[in-house]
Amino acid sequence: MGAGLGACGGGDDDPPAAEEADAAELTEASPPPEEAGLEPVEAGIDARPDARPRSYCAKLTPAPRFCDDFDDGDVADDWAVLTVLNGAADLDTSTSTSAPASFAVATLPVSGTQSAHVHLRTTANGAPAGHVVLSFDLMLETATFTQGVVAIATLDVSANHFFTLYLRDGDPDAPAATLEETSAGGTTRHVLSTLPAPGAWTRATLDLDLAASTATVRWGAETALDAAPIVAGAAKDPTIRIGAVYVYGPAAPFRARFDDVTLDF
Repeated sequence: MGAGLGACGGGDDDPPAAEEADAAELTEASPPPEEAGLEPVEAGIDARPDARPRSYCAKLTPAPRFCDDFDDGDVADDWAVLTVLNGAADLDTSTSTSAPASFAVATLPVSGTQSAHVHLRTTANGAPAGHVVLSFDLMLETATFTQGVVAIATLDVSANHFFTLYLRDGDPDAPAATLEETSAGGTTRHVLSTLPAPGAWTRATLDLDLAASTATVRWGAETALDAAPIVAGAAKDPTIRIGAVYVYGPAAPFRARFDDVTLDF
């Protein structure tokens, strides 16, 4: 499992910079998967070429800039960093949207002075683009978040323009599910209208039209944020994080599954 931080603006209670959590890669403070509530699995596919079905990623035409379906038996081989702090990461062969495995994350309960981060991070290199889309399949154990801060994805479209997808953000007055945008001009909260149902796979899509200055978030066919105004710009070597990207206490344990991650621009 892995988790890290995206950049956030604001006061003293805001999360630290993304690089600080990324630096916690494979920290010894993290327990083995079974202590965070995950059963270790031995995920793999028969090595014979004629026994290996075409994976989800291999079937996509045209191929996206980045894709991982977690079906090669290795959690992190397609990513730059696996970060685990106060939690665990594993492959889960009991549920997925493309067999045989998904990426499972679980965090420990954390107090008001603690945090947990279990995520994968990578950067996709490419020429500047005005439109970038991050999509992944998601299964939440619960969709009720009454304490703490929980973020499941970040999309840094450039060196100074970041988006963070929160299931519950850190607003001191009315914490909510939000897409938070941070740019040179400051931080903006875009409040989502809904969360995905727990216990079922949902296709999450973060669609940033930087040329038209709009952001859309969808849970399957349901639109949670519809063309909200954002800062114009271009995607240049975007960086993504997937998992329990931020969990700030006091917070209960968080568990989720991710599969079939794609990034295109």
